[in-house]
Amino acid sequence: MTDWDELKQILAELSARQPNPLISCPGLDSDATPPFRIHLAPWAEPVASRLHARFGDRVQLIVGVLGYPPGESAGLGRLARGGQPDEPLDPAEISVELAGPAVVRSGRTLHHGLLVTNHLASEIGLATNGGITAAVIDPESGEVVGGYAGWQTAPLKLFRIPPGATERIPLLIGTASTTPRLGYVIPPGTWALQVTLTVTGPDIASAVRDTDRKVAPPLPLTVT
Repeated sequence: MTDWDELKQILAELSARQPNPLISCPGLDSDATPPFRIHLAPWAEPVASRLHARFGDRVQLIVGVLGYPPGESAGLGRLARGGQPDEPLDPAEISVELAGPAVVRSGRTLHHGLLVTNHLASEIGLATNGGITAAVIDPESGEVVGGYAGWQTAPLKLFRIPPGATERIPLLIGTASTTPRLGYVIPPGTWALQVTLTVTGPDIASAVRDTDRKVAPPLPLTVT
């Protein structure tokens, strides 16, 4: 039996679990060759440990966004957005709040809601991929320390908000650590969420042509 034959059996067993620890791996009907790149959920460090013990450097492991074993450079890098920093959101123009307390288990994902209120005299649009993905920040320093580690589709979905109205936007909260000192998951405690709105006009043409990224004030997050 080849390494791939053995690994395919293990991956098939893992993919049948609930919850599934696999984010991505070589197709089980493919003829893969080492190193086999396997992306695991942030909470699946024990799975990575077993795979590494069995296959060594014949597997290239990512847990959340960080390479495994600790210190391995094969991770996905930071989740924070590069380039010029986004401007702060003016709460007198557009305000946001969570649709209830945000409480999530360490290493897991929370599908939540963001209430966005338009205080302007004209309708606005929020350009999204169907929702907004939050980053986790240290509430003391403001450093981005984590976020969502899974794959996302990227369709353009525009949420229109008339003057004086409030719209509930789907909010995706992940707790994969991007900071090696914290390990692979954001540990239990009180953290904060950084939410960036892509503000545009109320039509698709405006969303494609003219957008303005604004960072909302930090929102509370509890990790258990």
